[in-house]
Amino acid sequence: MRLPLIGAATFIIGFAAAHVVVLNALPGEIMSKARERMTGSGIPVHKWQMSPRVTPQTQTIVRPSPDLAYAICVIDVTGGPVTLTVPTWPEYGSLSIFDASTDNVYAGSLDARLPDAPGTRTVVVKLEEQAFDPAEGVDIVTLKAPEALALIRRLAPSQGLYDAAAALVPVSTCGPT
Repeated sequence: MRLPLIGAATFIIGFAAAHVVVLNALPGEIMSKARERMTGSGIPVHKWQMSPRVTPQTQTIVRPSPDLAYAICVIDVTGGPVTLTVPTWPEYGSLSIFDASTDNVYAGSLDARLPDAPGTRTVVVKLEEQAFDPAEGVDIVTLKAPEALALIRRLAPSQGLYDAAAALVPVSTCGPT
């Protein structure tokens, strides 16, 4: 009778340990590898980088939408808060921020068609212990770890719209406050 109880207890403990590893350690490792790959391929920290238009030849991630234009910014708030400013878009657009554990900690619309849409969305990203006095209309994102990624998505199903979306990247900011 004792042997089956020991086996069951061992299984439950092993399952619980694997569960904790998968839910806690794995996402951070995935984000760390993604950031290493991005910075290793030349994507700078605190600077928006437009991705090439999605075609079968340029797909580097699983099933990106060919109708969207993507821009990414690698964020590090070790030295203090980082401010993102992103112009809105006449069609669907969004700004997302992912923390070091791959959690989506911010999702904001860039759709200029929405009522009360600002001309530019401003977001400040900071650590919990970093003080920041926000201005009106500024969204605050508080992180537990200093690394994050920001992603802009804009509906751009044609080359002309993709080019228009790419023209907004130089007027967008992603840098220390």
